[in-house]
Amino acid sequence: MNTIALQTKLFILGLYCVVFVQGNRVSELSDRFLELRNEGVWLVMFYAPWCGHCKNLEPIWNQVAQSLVDLEIRVGRVDCTRFTNVATEFGVHGFPTILFIKGHKTVEYKGDRVREDIVEFAWRMDGPPVRHFPSCDEFHNSRNNKKVFFLYVDGNNLEQNVALKDEYTRIAEEFQPLIYFYTAPTFCLSRINGFKIPTSASVYVFKDKTSFRFDEEEASLKNISLRDWVNWERFPAFLKITHGNFYQLLKSGKNIAIAVLEENLIGGLSMKMREFKEVVEAIATNNRARYHENIIFGWLGQPDLANSVAMMSLSVPNFIIINSVTYQYYMPPVIEDEKVPSPQTMITLLDQVVNKSAPAYGGDTMFYRLYRAYFEAKTSLMSMWKGNPLLTTLLLGLPLGLLSIICYTSCCSDILEAEDEEPQYAQSHEKKE
Repeated sequence: MNTIALQTKLFILGLYCVVFVQGNRVSELSDRFLELRNEGVWLVMFYAPWCGHCKNLEPIWNQVAQSLVDLEIRVGRVDCTRFTNVATEFGVHGFPTILFIKGHKTVEYKGDRVREDIVEFAWRMDGPPVRHFPSCDEFHNSRNNKKVFFLYVDGNNLEQNVALKDEYTRIAEEFQPLIYFYTAPTFCLSRINGFKIPTSASVYVFKDKTSFRFDEEEASLKNISLRDWVNWERFPAFLKITHGNFYQLLKSGKNIAIAVLEENLIGGLSMKMREFKEVVEAIATNNRARYHENIIFGWLGQPDLANSVAMMSLSVPNFIIINSVTYQYYMPPVIEDEKVPSPQTMITLLDQVVNKSAPAYGGDTMFYRLYRAYFEAKTSLMSMWKGNPLLTTLLLGLPLGLLSIICYTSCCSDILEAEDEEPQYAQSHEKKE
């Protein structure tokens, strides 16, 4: 009986080990990876065991590996404290660093560390910069499922087709880590209600359940290139702003209008926050022609990023506009009867920003950089104190205590030496008398 029970336990343990090995699809890489890098396609996390952000990414990285199991992308990780040669070869200086590696081509992932975004990045990088819709059905499915993508269609002029398509491909190669680029037969557009079929080669952006065409004549009058247009249009009308995409928004060169909100512990919004978000979203979607060239709209789930820019703790909900070039910010005036900015107050501020008549605050000068660093350090310490006062006291008190002991010891040794010397001086003085 005992033998049967033991065999059963061993069988279950063995089965558990097999499932664990099969379930963990992340390869542990070593120095030998430098020889294997050209064998297939890799998505690699470079980490250090002491890095807290790396530990937070670990379960997400396992999910990424599981999500990519059907693609020919091998997911791995490298301990850079053990295999420093690998980190040096790929120029890794911070942790965690995520790299897509295909032969000698390496691209760093700079988005948010969430499974969906990392998987999409890998999927985009694994294919060509410009993909072709094999059927009109796939094109229309993408219209419904993808937030933003660009589309090139041919026209009647062969020479224009080649020139525009070459430029479109070059831009797609640059922005491939960030957005999707496609081509499709022109007749696929005929299935869109009310869509005007182009006769010349054209580039469209599909987003927000509609589409916009790149107008070459209008763009030339405003001195706007196709690349500029793509860089502006790659964002939806109203998006959630995170630390991962904020710096991409800054690269747009536009002002960034933000609804500053605060999500609860499970990522939800209160009724007050949700209503304010809907008001700002309505302003963005209903006034596209009015603000589109100058302003990108979005919302923050936590106010810390806006607080860092403004260098003060903002009340929530609130509204702030950030100049992506100067890093200055604009705030609605405080009105006594308004607990939160009204739609009219926000529209007035937006018009002033467009007309360059709004009062600006802050910036990116050396003074503001230093003050911003001080503000962020102070804010971090306050957060640590609220979360764990005892640990914060130990972290700050221990170094200060040691420093005090060192200073006290140094000062006391000087005093003791002076006291030792004083009697000798007194005795020599008495002998002379």
